[in-house]
Amino acid sequence: MGGFALGPFVFSADRAPVLLALLILLGASGFIARTRGPAIANWASAAALAAALSARLGFVVQNLESFRADPLSILAFWQGGFSPLWGAAGFAAVSAWYLGRRTDLILPAVASVVFAFIGWNVAQQLARGMDVAPLGDMQLATLSGDPVTPADWQGRPMVINLWASWCPPCRREMPMMAEVAAGLTDVDMYFVNQGEGAEAVRRYLSREGIVIAPVMDPGSQMMRHFAAMGLPATLFIDASGTLRAAHMGEISHAHLMAGIRDLKEND
Repeated sequence: MGGFALGPFVFSADRAPVLLALLILLGASGFIARTRGPAIANWASAAALAAALSARLGFVVQNLESFRADPLSILAFWQGGFSPLWGAAGFAAVSAWYLGRRTDLILPAVASVVFAFIGWNVAQQLARGMDVAPLGDMQLATLSGDPVTPADWQGRPMVINLWASWCPPCRREMPMMAEVAAGLTDVDMYFVNQGEGAEAVRRYLSREGIVIAPVMDPGSQMMRHFAAMGLPATLFIDASGTLRAAHMGEISHAHLMAGIRDLKEND
């Protein structure tokens, strides 16, 4: 799965290339602005902002059903949920408007975009190199101590949530995820606790009134297998056991349902 850390912030491998591209775009345009004036940097900032807002708006439009129940979650952009096509459209629209009025900036703008694309492509290739093998023969256990072999889960699309009771974002997303799991029929969802004992997990579930069938992974084998850099981590895996997408950090209802929908469509 992989990921990239920037100080205390951890980004999934699928989002890091886009963030890197935007940073390069802003950096390149800022460098050019030293000799060409601030207009080129102003374009880059406006285009990047338009891309981010458009990408978020597009995702909201595509997942209105989830956001109707909790409109304020639209602002929780850190939980993920962006539409690449809408983002590209927003970037292109602002660029066309801005550069149409300042044609002298077209060449430096193109140069900035080329540098950003190169950075995105390199990061994308590195992210692809982080692909992990299907679930192996690791031995886990149920809450009651019965053995569990994750490799036996293959055959149906699945969502695996790596969590711990001491993790605040894990606790925030757990009630929502448990509710979604209870309503799924054609996709399996597994909650794999990382590094805790059965008694601690039992107390947490009882105290919060959450109904799930957790899988115990005291040695955090699954975190190592998928190279997860933090908790929570939500993995979307197809019927063959291949990781198709991963989300690091707290996930929104809309993003979770979008990932499940993609699993179904590609099954």
